[in-house]
Amino acid sequence: MTQWFTIARVLPERLGLNGSSASAEILAMTLRQMGHEASIVDIHGPADAPSTVDIVTIGSGSTSQLAPAATDLIALVRTFQHWKNSGAHWVAIGMGWDLLGESLMTAEGDTVPGAGIFPSRADYRAGRLSGEVRGSDFKGRESAGYINQVGTTELKDDVGPLMTLEGAPEGWPEQEGLRAPQLFATRLGGPALALNPHWALDIVTDVLASRGLQPQLNDFHTRVEAAAARARALIVGRLSSRR
Repeated sequence: MTQWFTIARVLPERLGLNGSSASAEILAMTLRQMGHEASIVDIHGPADAPSTVDIVTIGSGSTSQLAPAATDLIALVRTFQHWKNSGAHWVAIGMGWDLLGESLMTAEGDTVPGAGIFPSRADYRAGRLSGEVRGSDFKGRESAGYINQVGTTELKDDVGPLMTLEGAPEGWPEQEGLRAPQLFATRLGGPALALNPHWALDIVTDVLASRGLQPQLNDFHTRVEAAAARARALIVGRLSSRR
């Protein structure tokens, strides 16, 4: 039976660096290929916000967007809490994740309050990690992508990381991202879900389960995973050649 799902995409003009706002399209297409309907609503302020949504996505941004994005999000905090209490699923990339956490410490040492959706705290005083990475995710699946990370993130409330990086640079944590019920976050650039469609399937499966539904996979999903596996293999090959 066809179901209708609503995906809220938060501040796509400010927080869409390197294609990270495409998470909404990837999740919508995944649902549509299972026979469901999915609409994407861009959220620039409270006036754009539907009363209920199934998935909330937020992308990353450049450091020049940190202050204006944080200001824009202040007006949306009450809406976010309503969505969270109503059972929305959250997908956050990079800076968007940091701003939806508990707090963010800037490189200058100033504290920016977060929206409190993710149990995490970001600290931008530790420099930047930039480059391709690979590793195993929380289910042991090979995952890969490009990371452009400012600082580090501390996970709170005993939530788990999304993946463990293989060969992380010295001084940088091996654990990356966050995975918990109804919460998904990563610093892998955009779109992380395209290179790792198993994560998109995880998110969609959880959303469907909240309505008592099961995912219906077909040739489309098989082709997407095969293409992503080839792309990840190229990353693995490049990383191996640098050792």
